[in-house]
Amino acid sequence: MEQPKLVLPGDQVAVAEEFEAGEGTYERDGQILASMPGVLWLDHANRIAKVRAFNPPAALKVGDVVYGVVDDIRQMMATATVGAVHGRTRQISGEAEGTIHISNVSEEYTEDIRDMYHLGDIIRAKVIQVKPSVQLTTAEPDLGVVKAFCGQCRGTLELRGRDLFCPRCELSERRKLARDYENLKLDVPAAELGAGHVVARQRGGGREGHDRDRGGRDRRGGHGDRGGHGGHDRGGRDGRDRGHGGRDRGPRRH
Repeated sequence: MEQPKLVLPGDQVAVAEEFEAGEGTYERDGQILASMPGVLWLDHANRIAKVRAFNPPAALKVGDVVYGVVDDIRQMMATATVGAVHGRTRQISGEAEGTIHISNVSEEYTEDIRDMYHLGDIIRAKVIQVKPSVQLTTAEPDLGVVKAFCGQCRGTLELRGRDLFCPRCELSERRKLARDYENLKLDVPAAELGAGHVVARQRGGGREGHDRDRGGRDRRGGHGDRGGHGGHDRGGRDGRDRGHGGRDRGPRRH
């Protein structure tokens, strides 16, 4: 057998002319594909391709770079089931579902989280919290979607410029991509992908989740003060000093 190799769901692991689909794999269009994250074993003697689950279990730690499948997307967050830790050939133990808040999706401002992830996408993320719940981020260049599937035919999307393209349906889609999307660095040390280093992210203050409106925009002004020139808060004197057109009257002139 060959040296074991980390694979993700949807990865081509062999061709049907040379191997049969075994445990953790399936055949489609003459290709043997992985059906789960795990370790690839190519049994040349019996011509069988297998993907086996990681063993023994590994506990998640802050700073781990992980792989997961997006299984829920809401207005301000997405959740992903974590299936592997980069650099560790062991199965996840304990809490396996992580949450990504909209502020931790991208390095840039995210208007709609549904433009960044789709259900079923495989992402590479970093653990920024493990207790009381697992929190993840993809707001780094090496983090984001590593394998995306067409919303129509579920085929793997190819990178065309800055967008993704389905050659079968001839449709373009958008994602928050890891920069090695087409040539994944699955065998590099985890440190090269930023593992072990967590940067505190602050966008306009610590209560960002409570101060955003339904469209995801920050309600506060440029300085974060309620009376700032860019603010829309109606509380305090600012609300009483506004005219019918919504403009601030400012101090009265004598």
